Amino acid sequence: MGMQGQSAAGPVITSLRQATSNLHRRIEQRFDAVAELAEPSRRPGIVRRYAAFYYPAHRTLAGDLETVHGLDYNQRSALWRAALSEQLETQTLSVFPRPSDRSEALGLYYVVEGSMLGGRYILRQLRLLGVEDAGLSFLDPYGSVAGSMWRSLIGVLEREGARDPAALERMCRGAARGFLFAERVLCGDVE
Repeated sequence: MGMQGQSAAGPVITSLRQATSNLHRRIEQRFDAVAELAEPSRRPGIVRRYAAFYYPAHRTLAGDLETVHGLDYNQRSALWRAALSEQLETQTLSVFPRPSDRSEALGLYYVVEGSMLGGRYILRQLRLLGVEDAGLSFLDPYGSVAGSMWRSLIGVLEREGARDPAALERMCRGAARGFLFAERVLCGDVE
């Protein structure tokens, strides 16, 4: 899902990665997004699964994250919605985990945003296989600003997670819940 390979991580990001590394690996072992999306007959169902992951995530987390300084949550959400707008209206959506507080919401969002960063990699691999499908643009909703969007998220997570050990613990719990939800939806355990 794309987050583990980033370098120069601060203590909060390091904690998030440690708390979720096994879950992240498990999704990568169970769900080969490149292979699934490369197959034209499976692509529509996989796109629906992604929509069932992203749409309820943005809707559920909005109340907790819209006012987080430096996150620009509404801008992020608008860019994503524009990239996946066709699939949103026709989906049977799953229920995204409701966070207990803002710290847990940030942990959940770390997974959502990290999967989008991973989407850039998926698109590159698909292009190498000759797959060009405008319907997959949601995998890279930020385009050329993806790097700066990721760095700003990291800054927010480091600031918020450093407030106190309990906030960091809740953030890690949220990230773990996010990976479990992603696994259920993307691996087909939930439609």
